[in-house]
Formats: sequence, C-alpha cells, structure tokens
Amino acid sequence: MLILITLLAVSAIRMANTNLLVVGNEQFQKEAEDAANYHLDLALNSDSFTALNVDRSAPLPAFSGAAATNETSYTVKIPPPVCKRYRYLKKGELVNPTNNSVPIENLPCFGSSSGSGLTIVLDAAQLNDNSLCATSLWEMTADVDLPGTGAKAQVVQGVEMRIDYAEAKDACK
Repeated sequence: MLILITLLAVSAIRMANTNLLVVGNEQFQKEAEDAANYHLDLALNSDSFTALNVDRSAPLPAFSGAAATNETSYTVKIPPPVCKRYRYLKKGELVNPTNNSVPIENLPCFGSSSGSGLTIVLDAAQLNDNSLCATSLWEMTADVDLPGTGAKAQVVQGVEMRIDYAEAKDACK
C-alpha cells in the first residue's frame, strides 16, 4: 500500500511539473508576441519609416521602460521589410467623385496642381491614366528570443502603404 501511495505521489508531481512547463512556454509565447508587435508598431509609426530604410536588426529591449531581468530581457530583431507586390494607382482612384477634385493628401500623386494648390480638376479622359503613386504590400517580420534559454518566436505582419511609383518599382522586383 505504501508503494502504491508513493507511485501516485510521484505521478502527481511529474504531472504538475509538466503542466508548469506548458504554462511557462505559453507565457513566453504570449510575451514574445507582445514584444514583437510592440516593436513592429514602433517601426511602422516612426517619423523616419519608409519601406526601404527600416532596419532594426540590433537587439532591442522587449518594452521601453520595462525592468529588465534575466527572465524578461527578450531581444527583438526587425529586418528590413520585403515588398510582396505593388500596383499603380489610377488618377480616378484619387479623385473625389462628388466634385471631380483631388483631396490635398493626393496632390503628390499628380505631380502638379492647379493655381490654388488645393485641388486639381481633371477631364474624364485623364482619370484612367496612372498616377505617380502606387499602393504596395510589405511583409514585416519580428524575431524574438530569450537569451540563455534558446526560446524563440517570430511574428509576421503585412502592411499596405502608398509610396512613390518609382520607389515601388525599385523595391518590388
């Protein structure tokens, strides 16, 4: 009877240890994804961000202002994004259909403006022409690891952005 009780106790301890490992791995996975998403957001929202110059391959702390300990000193690496595809925007896609004018945020896509600089009025024949802008789809990756443990995670995110057609043509080969 004593041997049976000992075997049950050992089994319970082993099952508890296994469950603890599973929970620890789930916690790392969630924290790593949060750190990766945090740095992807920082990269996308920085003033200096353009698809061609983002390169945050240096190790970064998991979160700004976070207290770093051996258990939480994740490093995040964000290599340059990869352009997956692009397409030219037609001038008709940039025009306000109610009054056939171009909103001010679309003026760079036309390359010139009418006298006021606020709107461009186009004739219908020009609306099928390509503008000077393209919409492009980029894939960004964030690699996270916890030094000393070998634990790693990766988050991949797509982002669509409007860029100059020449930049899109060069970047999306």
